[in-house]
Amino acid sequence: MEYRYMIYNNMKKEFQFPRICETTEKGAQTILFKLIGNDARKYRFEIKKLDKESAYKIRKEIKLRDRARQLKERFLEKMTFEECLTLVIENERRKDNAN
Repeated sequence: MEYRYMIYNNMKKEFQFPRICETTEKGAQTILFKLIGNDARKYRFEIKKLDKESAYKIRKEIKLRDRARQLKERFLEKMTFEECLTLVIENERRKDNAN
């Protein structure tokens, strides 16, 4: 079984940094330090081992959540985050069905 290492934020109780999905713990830690510097030493970040399928699913969810957050901040201030997330998920579903 293949595994991946991802970054979990203990304060927010969610995975972060979709770009970090590495095959080794050291690789994930190295990329985290390159992205955020010494803040990576803070206790809130934890490197978690996940099976490959779960890691890719979480990674996709993080990307969708980030797109919804950007959409809300840039264009749709009056909509709730949940409404923006629904729009992004629906758009992604339509793209998948078109292919």
